[in-house]
Amino acid sequence: MAMSRASLPALAITAALGMGAGALAVVLAGGDARRCDAGDDNALVARIAELEAELSRRPAAFASPAVALAAKRAGRDGVQAMGGQRQGAGLPGAAEPPDADQQLKDLLTLAWNDRRSMREKLDDFLVRHPDSEGVAIASKGVFELVDNRDVLPDTALAALYLEQGDPAFKRVLAQVASTRGDNSLIELHVAEAATGLHAASPAERQQALVELARTRHVAAADRAAPLLRDPDTGVVLDALLALRATGNQRHVPMVEALLAHPDESVSWLARDVVDELRMLSTQARTRIAERELAAELPPLPLAVAAGHGPCGAATG
Repeated sequence: MAMSRASLPALAITAALGMGAGALAVVLAGGDARRCDAGDDNALVARIAELEAELSRRPAAFASPAVALAAKRAGRDGVQAMGGQRQGAGLPGAAEPPDADQQLKDLLTLAWNDRRSMREKLDDFLVRHPDSEGVAIASKGVFELVDNRDVLPDTALAALYLEQGDPAFKRVLAQVASTRGDNSLIELHVAEAATGLHAASPAERQQALVELARTRHVAAADRAAPLLRDPDTGVVLDALLALRATGNQRHVPMVEALLAHPDESVSWLARDVVDELRMLSTQARTRIAERELAAELPPLPLAVAAGHGPCGAATG
C-alpha cells in the first residue's frame, strides 16, 4: 500500500527526534568521558604535586642518575598499573581489596564468646595477615587503644614488642608506650634503628636516619646529631631532617654549626631546622605526642569501589 502524503511530516519528526536522542546520548557519553578524564588528570596533578613537594626537600644535585632512572620507571609502571586497575574494575572474577575498616572493627571488638585478650587477638591477626596491610591495620588498632590500658595493658605492649618482628609495628608499639609515659621501649627501638648509622654505605646511613626520624622522639635526635659532620652531603641532609623531626631546643647549637656550610642546600636546610627547633623547649619530644604518633602510622589500604560511578566498566 502506498504511503499517504499526510504521514510524511510525522515520519520526519520521528526521525529527527531519533537523531536528536542519539546525538544527546553521544554528548552525554562524551561528557562522562571528559569528567572521567578530568578526574584522572586531577589525580595525576595531585600526585605530581606530592612528588615535587617530596623532591623539594632534597636538592636535585644529589640525586644520582640511577635514582632518577628508578623513579622514572616507577612512575611509568605506576601509571600503567593505574590504567590496568581502571580497566579491570568491575570485571567478573576481579579480586576485591580487603575492607580495612571492617577488619579494624573486628580486631577491636571483644566479643562475649571470644576468650582471647587483645594481645592474643593482635598476635593471631598478624599471623593471618603478615603483609604490610595487616601491619597497618594492627598498628591503627594499637593506636586506637592508646588511652585504654584495660583492653591493652602496658605489659601487653612490652610483650608484643618482644614477640613481633616487623619494625614498623614495633615502632608503633614503642611510640604508644611513650605516649603513656614509658620511654623504655622507644629508647630500645631507637638503639636498634641506630645500628645502621655506622654502616660503610651512605645509603644505609641515610636509611637509618629515616627510621630514626619516624620515631619522633628526642632519643633519636641524640643518635642522629653526630652525622651532621658526615663526609657525605646526602647523609648530612638526612641528619638535618632527622633533627627537625625529633630534636628540641637543646639541639640548636649543633645545627647552627652548619649555617656557614659551603654547600648552599645544607646551609639553607640548617636555617630552617634552627628556626623550628628554637620554638621547642628543652623538654619537647621527651614523650611522644599523639598527633606525631598518628602522623607516622603505616598507611591503611584504600578500598576501591569497583564498577561504581561514571568511570566504572561499561555495561551493556
